[in-house]
Amino acid sequence: MSELEIFEKLSFGGMNPREMLLNMEKKGKSTAVDVLKNQIAGLKSFGIKLPEDHVVVLLGGSNGILRALAIQLIFGEGIPVYGVHYDRPKFQIGYHHVEAIKEFASEKGVDTMWRNKDATDPGVIQEVIKEIRKKYRVVHLINGIAAGATKRYKKYGECYVKDIDVAFHPVLQYPEFTDLSGIRKYGLVKVETASDKDIERTNKFMGTSTLTWAKPLYEAGLLKEGTSVVAFTDYDFEKDDPVYGMGPLAGAKILQRESMEKIRKDYNVKTVRLCYPAMDTTALGAIPGGAFMFALSAVVLKEKNVFKGLKKLAEETLEIFKPGYNDPELRMDTDFQRLLPDFHRKADNLHSKDVPEVFRPLVDLPLP
Repeated sequence: MSELEIFEKLSFGGMNPREMLLNMEKKGKSTAVDVLKNQIAGLKSFGIKLPEDHVVVLLGGSNGILRALAIQLIFGEGIPVYGVHYDRPKFQIGYHHVEAIKEFASEKGVDTMWRNKDATDPGVIQEVIKEIRKKYRVVHLINGIAAGATKRYKKYGECYVKDIDVAFHPVLQYPEFTDLSGIRKYGLVKVETASDKDIERTNKFMGTSTLTWAKPLYEAGLLKEGTSVVAFTDYDFEKDDPVYGMGPLAGAKILQRESMEKIRKDYNVKTVRLCYPAMDTTALGAIPGGAFMFALSAVVLKEKNVFKGLKKLAEETLEIFKPGYNDPELRMDTDFQRLLPDFHRKADNLHSKDVPEVFRPLVDLPLP
C-alpha cells in the first residue's frame, strides 16, 4: 500500500452543491422520465401474481436495488407498490425517479403511493397504514433503508483502505465506469471512527427499522400470519472488512437479522434476508472502499460471465413472492461470495500503473 497516494473520499464523486442543484433543476425530471421509459421497454413479466387485496411496501425504493424492484413489480408484474423514501428534491435524483414512477404507473393503471418522509417516524408509519387500509388487506414489507455511518467502532481505530476516485453521472448520480477517463485516482482513503450519535442513528435506520414497521402493521391487521412476507436488503460482509465488518454498519446488519427472527416468531410471517453482492449505487460515493470493491469485483464477475446488474437482481428477488417460498434467506450473491478470493488476489497485485485499464471490462455496463 505504501506506493498509493492518500486522497479524500467525496460524496457524489465530488460534485459541488451548486452543480447538483443546477443539474436537478434543468435535467432531473426529463432524465428520470427518459431512463424509466427505456427501462420499462426492456421489461418482461415473470408471471408473479398476488391477490388484489395485497400490496408491497418498500422502505427506500427511489434509487438502487429497491427502485429496480419497484419497476419490476409495478410495470413488469402489475403489482401495487407503496413506498417511503427520503430525498431532497432540489439535489437528489431519487425524488424525480419516484415522480416518474408515479406518472407512468398512473398511465398503466397500477396503484402506487409514495411518501418522501422519514420512514422511521411513527406518524409517517400511521399515515401509510391509514392509506393502505382503504384498499388492501395484506402487506408485504421490504426494507432497503440505507442511512448509516460508514465508519469504524472506536475500539478498532482509524485506518486507510484502497479506493478509486470515480466521476459520477452528473444527473443520475451513479459512478460512471463507461468512460475510463472518469476513474481519476487509485489510492487510499481514510476511515474515521464513529461517535455514539453515529451508532445510534445507524441502528435506528438500518438496525431496527423493520421491527418499527412490523409491529404497527401487525396491530392494524395487515401482516397476515403465514401469508405476509417481510424482507430486508442485506450485504453479507466479510468479518474482517475494515468498514462493514468493524463498524456501525455491521452492528446494524446484525440487529436487523435479529429483528427478523423476532418478527418471524412474534407474528408468524415469512421473513427473508435478501443477500445481494456489491452493487453500483449512489452509496459507493460515501462508503470508504465501496467504489473499489464494486468495480474490481465486477471485473472478476464479468471475466467469469456471472456479473448481475440491478435489473437481473430485481428479477431474482421476485422469488420471495412465489407460492410456497419459505426460505429464511435468498442468496443472489453466491457467485460474488465464491469469487471473493479472486477479488482479493487481484486487489493485492494491483498497482497504480494498472489503473484505469484494469477496469476496461466495465465500460459496457449500463447505468442502473
